[in-house]
Amino acid sequence: MNDQEIYQRFMAYMNNPVWEFTESEHLMPMLTSFISPEEAAFLTGFPHSSRTLEQIADIKNMDPDELLPTIKAHCRKGTVYEGKRGDSVRYRLWTAVEMFTRAAFWPSDVEEEAKLMAPHVNKYYMDGWYEQKRAFTHPELRTIPISETVESGTGFMPFEDILKVVENYEYYTVSKCPCRAHHNLDPDYKPSPFPMEVCLHFNELGHYIVDNNLGREITKEETLEILKKSADAGLVHGINNWEESPDTICNCDLEYCTYFKPYHQMGFDKAHEPSNYQVSTMPELCKACGLCVRRCPMDALQLKFSTQATNKFRKAVVVQEENCIGCGVCVHKCKAKAIILKQRETTTRPPKTVKDMVNLNAMAVLTAKGLMEKN
Repeated sequence: MNDQEIYQRFMAYMNNPVWEFTESEHLMPMLTSFISPEEAAFLTGFPHSSRTLEQIADIKNMDPDELLPTIKAHCRKGTVYEGKRGDSVRYRLWTAVEMFTRAAFWPSDVEEEAKLMAPHVNKYYMDGWYEQKRAFTHPELRTIPISETVESGTGFMPFEDILKVVENYEYYTVSKCPCRAHHNLDPDYKPSPFPMEVCLHFNELGHYIVDNNLGREITKEETLEILKKSADAGLVHGINNWEESPDTICNCDLEYCTYFKPYHQMGFDKAHEPSNYQVSTMPELCKACGLCVRRCPMDALQLKFSTQATNKFRKAVVVQEENCIGCGVCVHKCKAKAIILKQRETTTRPPKTVKDMVNLNAMAVLTAKGLMEKN
């Protein structure tokens, strides 16, 4: 079997009716710059769902002791996930998106293969690969407000109080933002001005990351400090879009973020899933400085003439409610206290579990492709 056939078998194994490798001149350069033919052959047939070392050894017809070093090398590379629960250790393939846009770019010093892959990832992403997510009803990240930006006395829903969410974890880690990392490695993009070490992971995922040198362990206090630094920089807190056991909090910029980029550059209807809060303005307090307008990641704020404005410009900030995702980035730096986040009249809950979110999105994609009837 030649190399081309090996890669074709790998792609066929990774493809499914919801998500697949799409045709593009950038596909093969992305694959071959990161995964060797030998690695592609090994990953083909590797379980998509979690299995023990012994079970995988049976699948691969290999001795477990001989198999383990290869699996561990793939864990460090970001192609295989290692989950530990008590004494149980199980392995599974990362999904294609996680392999090529996420885990490979977490380490402080990425491997040479990831550096070579980065420009191809960015081109392939924009050449139809990510278009497959347009039909998703639930983006994988949900906005979680900056805590002090919400109106005093408002009762947080448990999954939207970032301080309580952080309190519930037992193990804390941080990695580089993979979105900014693979853009920073691409000469066609300018380096991001935002902090890099702001990708927060917890509990089981955190242990995988630290055990495989994809990030470092931090304390709860350091986690809160990173969140504050990110808010100061104008980054949006985004948490996994399900209620039970979210394991990631991202801090996202509008230019390079995997979720903002489709909204701003590809015309998607959603970026992050909005929080249950939205901006409310007090025009009489507004100084018309324009800082909130510049910080808003969704172009939801404008300065307009107002009869209620008391500043010399006679202008005040106005919110386009349909664009506001309730992140609080604008409120966080408003010295005049002219804007706050208020709870929306209609509130929503995210899917209960990650499996629920995946199933809802899968049904939406299959329906859009005509492979499933609308309910």
